[in-house]
Amino acid sequence: MSNVTRGRAVGIVGEEERRLPGERPSPAPGAPDAITVEVIRAALNAAAERMRITMIKTAYNHIISESLDFGCAIFDPDVRMIAQGIGLPIFQGHLGFPIEATIRERGIEAVRDGDVFMHNDPYTGNGNHLNDVAMYAPVFWEGELTGFVCVKAHWSDVGGPVASSMQVGSREFRQEGLRFQSVRLYSRGELNEEVLRLIRSNIRTESGTLKDVQGMIAVCRAGEAYVREILSKYGRQTVLAATRVFMEQSERRTRAELRKLPAGVYRAVGHFDNDGITLDRPVRVEMAITIGDGGMTVDFTGSDAQVVGPFNCGDAITISACRLLLKCLTTPLDPVDEGCFRPLSVVIPERSVLAAQEPAPTARYYVPVNLLIELGLRALAPAMPDRIPAGAYGDQMPTIAFGTHPETGKLFIQGDLNAGGTGARPAYDGESAMIIFGASTARNNPVEVVESRIPSMQVLRYQVRRDSGGAGTYRGGLGIERVYRFLSPAFITFSLERKVTPPWGLCGGKAGAVNGVEITSPSGDVRHVRKATQHPIAEGETVRIMTGGGGGYGPPSGRDPAAVRRDVREGYVSAEAARRDYGFDVDGTE
Repeated sequence: MSNVTRGRAVGIVGEEERRLPGERPSPAPGAPDAITVEVIRAALNAAAERMRITMIKTAYNHIISESLDFGCAIFDPDVRMIAQGIGLPIFQGHLGFPIEATIRERGIEAVRDGDVFMHNDPYTGNGNHLNDVAMYAPVFWEGELTGFVCVKAHWSDVGGPVASSMQVGSREFRQEGLRFQSVRLYSRGELNEEVLRLIRSNIRTESGTLKDVQGMIAVCRAGEAYVREILSKYGRQTVLAATRVFMEQSERRTRAELRKLPAGVYRAVGHFDNDGITLDRPVRVEMAITIGDGGMTVDFTGSDAQVVGPFNCGDAITISACRLLLKCLTTPLDPVDEGCFRPLSVVIPERSVLAAQEPAPTARYYVPVNLLIELGLRALAPAMPDRIPAGAYGDQMPTIAFGTHPETGKLFIQGDLNAGGTGARPAYDGESAMIIFGASTARNNPVEVVESRIPSMQVLRYQVRRDSGGAGTYRGGLGIERVYRFLSPAFITFSLERKVTPPWGLCGGKAGAVNGVEITSPSGDVRHVRKATQHPIAEGETVRIMTGGGGGYGPPSGRDPAAVRRDVREGYVSAEAARRDYGFDVDGTE
């Protein structure tokens, strides 16, 4: 059993209870005043946001520039996160783990001014698939190590036997591409050309990955410059003192919110469909959340062991998912820093599907991670009945098409995230066509971007999927329907989830529809595929992607008749479903 204690409370406990209402805490001797603290906090978060903008502007692949599959953060010299740009939510409080892995392996003395490191090892500090590569650099000021800047972004190709590197059939990490274990890309400001030569020799250069590498380097150098601007204005000691103050503030606020919840142990169990290779049974994820005394412990005892197929994740991303859960339930509108996570402890069984060890593959790591986030919400529904939504569609269902570009004759790789329906809430319908919670800042690729870059792919239809939202007093959000037509032969890789554990309803609401794919030949023959790597698509075939909807909230009998009529009129619910689920005829009469 692995008792992971990253983020365990080390700060002041209960200080807010000792103060009179409205009384501000007295600053420690030598600490900056409250205004200076807030100005420095805002400046650091602005610097992280400027890093984010740099990544968008310099990225080549639209998985970064359009889908925003990346994150940026700034750290103090003890690798405590002090600012984070708006990035992929699952990277929340996560980007320090690769830096910690480098220091454990090499020692802090190996970190020098001008260095840049790369890391994507899923077992030590990354937790994701190999495509998610972290790049980070130390920030020195007047000869002293003062912090770090880090960016993690999804590389469209990182080697391996399959274009995009993300196959469903891998049995170990070596089949998923290159692994970087704290690799020094820059040494004292000098580029290590041999590292780039190694990358270039092992990836599909047509993927544009090397251009994204250059963009990430630019982000690191820009981040260093932005942090040094702040240091030059306020001084090293003042900046570090301010970060200590606002991290303690974040801890106090988080603990205060946790104390508002009823103390107790809250449990949930869910399953994802299978491991894509050997299992014909669902894979279990179990969690127990203990709330008490201003703290939160998440225990995954009872979850299944790591599986043969690539539906595993490392413990770092599991911890990150728990941090995301904690943040959204306590202080979601406050800036993110390490202090937010000090009240959290995480217990993960070793060699489980949530703490995989070498050589377990992790290409589809997001499947168990998405499930555990939603299970956390489901578990806490009794403690927060006025805030927790029903289940969502469960998986962003990335679809990756690749083939020969009809104009250049070179390989193309086209990756898309697919939105779906979120669960209904205690007083509102669910949202339609939204990316799943753990990747909710990500975006789908616009139709114009897809068709302009890949002329052999046409998007025939892109619309919400009727009847996909679960019925209830408040209806679940709708999934989408997207239809591609391929004008030349290609291959497509995808993995569909949430069939065994559909998007659940709450308080009497019904489950939402599950995800599905239909491939239709020009002759009209239809085949259904749920998990596939390099599935061949013939010229003229269409691929219809249907994402699931969210679960409903409350019994369908409680829904406002006017809302049912509106849903039918706007095409969200069919007349047949209105009769079946709500007892209404087409004209809205009972």
